[in-house]
Amino acid sequence: MTAPSHAGRYRIEQLIGVGGFATVHLAHDDELRSPVAVKILAENWARQTDVRERFLQEARLLRRADSHLLVQVFDLGELDDGRPYFVMTYADRGTLEERLAGRLFAIDETLGLVHDICQGVAVLHSIGVVHRDLKPSNVLFCSRPEGGERVMVADLGIARSTDHLSGLTLPAGSPGYQAPEQLYFDGAPDARADVHGLGALTYHMLTGQVPAKPEQRVPPSALRPEVPEAIDAVVMRALDPDREARWSDATAYAVALSSSTVTPPENPPGAVPPGAVPPENELPREGRRRGRRIAIAGGTAAAVVAAVAVTAVVVNSAQTPDSPGGTDATASPPPATTDTSTWLRDDSDIPRQYRGPIVQAGTYCELPGLSPALIAAMLKAESGYDPDLSDPENNEYGIARWTPEVLWHWQQGGLQSPKPTPPLSPEPSIVSMGRFMCTLGPRVQDLPGEPALKLAALYRSGVDPLKRAGGIPERWREYTEKVSRYMRDYQPA
Repeated sequence: MTAPSHAGRYRIEQLIGVGGFATVHLAHDDELRSPVAVKILAENWARQTDVRERFLQEARLLRRADSHLLVQVFDLGELDDGRPYFVMTYADRGTLEERLAGRLFAIDETLGLVHDICQGVAVLHSIGVVHRDLKPSNVLFCSRPEGGERVMVADLGIARSTDHLSGLTLPAGSPGYQAPEQLYFDGAPDARADVHGLGALTYHMLTGQVPAKPEQRVPPSALRPEVPEAIDAVVMRALDPDREARWSDATAYAVALSSSTVTPPENPPGAVPPGAVPPENELPREGRRRGRRIAIAGGTAAAVVAAVAVTAVVVNSAQTPDSPGGTDATASPPPATTDTSTWLRDDSDIPRQYRGPIVQAGTYCELPGLSPALIAAMLKAESGYDPDLSDPENNEYGIARWTPEVLWHWQQGGLQSPKPTPPLSPEPSIVSMGRFMCTLGPRVQDLPGEPALKLAALYRSGVDPLKRAGGIPERWREYTEKVSRYMRDYQPA
């Protein structure tokens, strides 16, 4: 059916949005001389009593909330053909979805916008309403008369109100944003479902990507290294599959974000500035090194291997050469040496062609636990020194099992150098392990445990899991014991 020319006194000008149940039109209020948006229920649903009631309920809920932080409803009516419509604020500056398609948001800008979105959602929570469909297309922007713009939360088409809707809740939401409980009949989502949606919005704005499935999800810093660790923790808690572990509501989430460290460290030479897009406008698509199952004495460990990107500190937050126990991750590695017997046993199974890079990585900085023997032992455990290792399922390649995206950050020159592509060369793969250790190692130095084995666990899991466990996580004990055995074989007599 063609669009009507009028909806009551409102003159329809053009179609601006189409959904599964309704269309949205730009219209003009000739009496008040202002643009408005008119939402009209689709003809094929207009005679479905339950759908019609839900459409009208959206208007009533928005009117009840009556907040400039939400799309406001001004009028309600019915077309000549019986279709209901309601009149609401016109978002003249488009949607968050449109903006996400064009660029990557700066971190501070993201946090500011999320704060405003949280305020709108908090209004809904205060009147007992759960939005249930928070996503970029439902975040709108509207000009302010005094200049600038305001953020508005829109589309309560599937919102759930404890006051007005049935206790039986049907599956609803949008993939990537919906909380796990929204996938089930009578999942009874509460405010914590919206916290998941807010976390997904934050994640998308920080990384340019919708969060993956929970079992494949990585922290924002895995895809954008300058995201601070504190922000990682807040967002990942919001996205926890277990709603009991999430923030209680939009206000709690906003408070947690605002109390987190949001100022990224100053960039060292060669690092990509915060908010900038890496070479070729390409962000890392996979930020974790998800390991294969490793056969270990006493059983098999399912090794989900988190690389540098699981933490927020990467090349652009490395310690300087003068910092205790650290090094400048942008500096050149120590020169290669032909005589490696000082550091590695000559009669061991370490291939000759890799001994020089192993010594470079193991002497990259003065860090307790770091040594060529440790690097060699880890390479043995990771790949058995196989330079052609290829694990496409986990996106891991080469002698050190890097993902190309993570190695891109740790290779000499960082993101300013070309992105590596499989097969990954052994030498830069090995030397980059030293850069990794020297940058992140100092952050776990004060935790209990043997220094070398803490570094081995760090390469597997990242900083946060070690801190949460107060040392080497239980899941990596068998792995680190294996590394320890190899180290004994490789250390000179």
